[in-house]
Amino acid sequence: MEWNSATASLLVTGTLFAALQLWLIRSLVRRNRRRRGAEPLSQQDFRQELERIFRKTT
Repeated sequence: MEWNSATASLLVTGTLFAALQLWLIRSLVRRNRRRRGAEPLSQQDFRQELERIFRKTT
């Protein structure tokens, strides 16, 4: 099999796209678990959630 620049570019692009999809799926799963209360929030996440709630109510 002979590698040319188009094949290498396609392979790199595909790998980056797959990594981006995995990162997106993991972040969505993590966010959904947090919203359902499956795992406790860190102190920083708790503070961010409080600020988000207060911004909505005012």
